[in-house]
Order: sequence, then C-alpha cells, then structure tokens
Amino acid sequence: MSDLVGATGGQPSEAADGLRADLVERLLEHCGYVCTTGEEGPIADAMVARYDGLGEKVVRVGHSVVIGRPGPSSRLHGGDRPLVLLVGHLDVVPPTEDDVRPRVDTRDGQDVIVARGASDMKAGNVLAMQMFEDRGVRESSPYDLVLVLYAGEEGAVETNELLDVLEQVPWLREADLAIVLEPTDGQIQLGCLGSLQAEVTFVGKQAHSARPWHGRNALTMAGSFLDELDRDHVRDVEVDGILYRDVWSATQAWTPGLGPTDTRRTVPVRNIVPGAFTINLNLRFAPSRSTDDAVAEVVDRVGDLAQVNVFDRAPAAPPRMDAPLVRAFTASVGAEVAAKQAWTDVARFAEVDVPALNYGPGLTAQAHQRGEYVPIDAMVDAHQRLRRFLTTGTADTSTTPPAPPA
Repeated sequence: MSDLVGATGGQPSEAADGLRADLVERLLEHCGYVCTTGEEGPIADAMVARYDGLGEKVVRVGHSVVIGRPGPSSRLHGGDRPLVLLVGHLDVVPPTEDDVRPRVDTRDGQDVIVARGASDMKAGNVLAMQMFEDRGVRESSPYDLVLVLYAGEEGAVETNELLDVLEQVPWLREADLAIVLEPTDGQIQLGCLGSLQAEVTFVGKQAHSARPWHGRNALTMAGSFLDELDRDHVRDVEVDGILYRDVWSATQAWTPGLGPTDTRRTVPVRNIVPGAFTINLNLRFAPSRSTDDAVAEVVDRVGDLAQVNVFDRAPAAPPRMDAPLVRAFTASVGAEVAAKQAWTDVARFAEVDVPALNYGPGLTAQAHQRGEYVPIDAMVDAHQRLRRFLTTGTADTSTTPPAPPA
C-alpha cells in the first residue's frame, strides 16, 4: 500500500482506489455521529464497541477514549520503541441543514465529503483510526502507536477532557510525540498561539444625554484606545525560525445592563450617557512568552485608561523543533512547515512536556462553516505522508536542529 500512484500518467493504482473508497466509507460513518460538545456519549460508545470488538485495550475517561497501550519493547518498559500518540477530538459544533447529512459531493471540480466536522476534525480522526487499525503499519512501525480520541475540544477550556485523560492515564505523559490531526491544509503546523480573554472597562459617570456635562461618557472615553487598536492589532513574532502573529481583537462591547452575562431583558434606554463601557479584548499571542507575560502586556497596553479583568487564559505551545521525533516527522512527511495560527491542544501536551505538532487533511477555512467539507484527495495525500512517517520515520538524534523553513 506504500506505492499508491501508478507508474504511468499519474493514474491511481488499484491500491489507491481501495484506499480512497475505504477512507470515504470510514468518514461517512464517523460523521454520522453528529455529537456536539457535551453530547459525545454516542460516539464514545461507538468507539469503545469498535475497539473492544477488535481486541484492543480501551480506557474510557468521561466521553473520551484511549485505545492501545505501550508494548513490551516500548521505551516506557525499558525498550527502544518511542511512543507516538495519534490524537483527535470527537465533538463538533452544532450542524446546519447544509451539513447535517454526510454525503459525497463536488466543490470547484473536486470530490469532497460534506458533513459537520468533515474538516474539523473527523477526517483527521479517520486517518488516525485507519493507521491504528492497519496491522501492516503497526507491525512495521518503529514506534508504539496509541489512539487518543477525546471530548470537549470545541467548548470552554474547563470542559475539555484531554486534561482529564492525561491525568487519569498518566503514562500518556511519557509519549515521545503527539500528532494532533486538526485541520492544517496539509501543512505541518508547529506549536500554537496562546489566548487571553479580558474585559476592559472604561469608567465614567452616568448622566442625562441632554446634559452630558453632568457626567463623563464612558463609551467615548474608549475612542482613542479603539482607534489605536484598529491601527495596531497584528504583530509578527518569530520563534525558532517559525513566524507567528500576535493578534489583538475587540470582539464584543456593551454598556451596563446589555452585557453577555446580563439577565435583564428590557428595552435599551437611549437617553443616558453611560457611566461604564466594557470591551471584550481577545489577545492571541505567540509562544515567545508565558501566559503571565501576556497578561502583563494587556495590562500595560491599557494602562490607566480602564480597568482590566482577565477571565480566561490558555497557554501557547512552542514549535519544539529541538525534539527528535518532530525533526523525524518533518523530514519524513515532506510537507510545508508553518506556525499554527490558532490555539490547539498541542498546548495541553506542552504543559506535560510531550512534544506535539498539528498535521491533518482538513481545511482550516472550512472549520465551523455551513456546508463544511473536506477534499477526498487531501485525505489520500495526508494518508500517504503520515504512513511514510509511521513506517519508515526514524528519530534524528543529532544535536543540531534542522534549518527553519524559509
């Protein structure tokens, strides 16, 4: 199955046709479980039943499952086989009428699978499952492979079950590499951005709008800050030769009584100069500094103009180009290397010192879109590249990391 392209004319071989049909069938089945965040029970049940039936060792944590475990020749048992995790999340965002029914279709002349979660990230899950179930891959691989499918990624940080999985299955924290198969457009995307959510509140004095001099308009007090934010909200940051972008975004704003957590449902009063005005500020920051450093940057940028309340934070993850299996992966897969310009659960692995990277067939622009789809050719290509690493990839043990991408 390693030679999937015919020798003449670039035509697919019989093996490639079989692989293509297998991946399509698997993804249609996997996408048939439209399990939104918090409702992953049915798909978790299906995963447990599938792998129990295949005789695999299965550990369930909530609605998350860990399939397989290190063998006797594993590095964890004193051997020399590194442990590689194939990682994906089971939940999706709510479907629309355009993607609730999984189907094969065409987009821009390409054969695609349309379904909620097709790109984000069930195509990646299917690749991981197919590799794990392929005895030829498992037997020829220089690595021990374990499949991790977890719940709660699309929701709030505190309901993401990956942290629970890493705590309750502690040997996972000894892995040599975690491959998170999030959509990456076929790129190898290293590290990830951190994220902060902060409420920035400008405090003035409420007054009648006919006599605003009796107060201080908190809304217009924010004008200079918002103007600066409009002019300066993207900053390039290079980490280990990988270019990330810090992004400062005002995502919501409100005056008292109209905020996202307010329960009052009254007609807005339009003749009051507001005494407070709050902006939700979201900072996405490169892995060049810690979460505490990023909080300090927000406080410093706002200065004494307003009050700052940071209420949600997620750490960034470094690219880890120093890790032997990250080097081996980039060399074997041969795809473009780039930054992950978002937050993903590679950050959770970074917190427990497991090298991790993002690589998957899904399209980033299709994540959470109406009529979400994934090209079938992208799945086949990612399969070939991932299989090459899993069957022939060897760790580069040199002390000099590879040259960063241009």
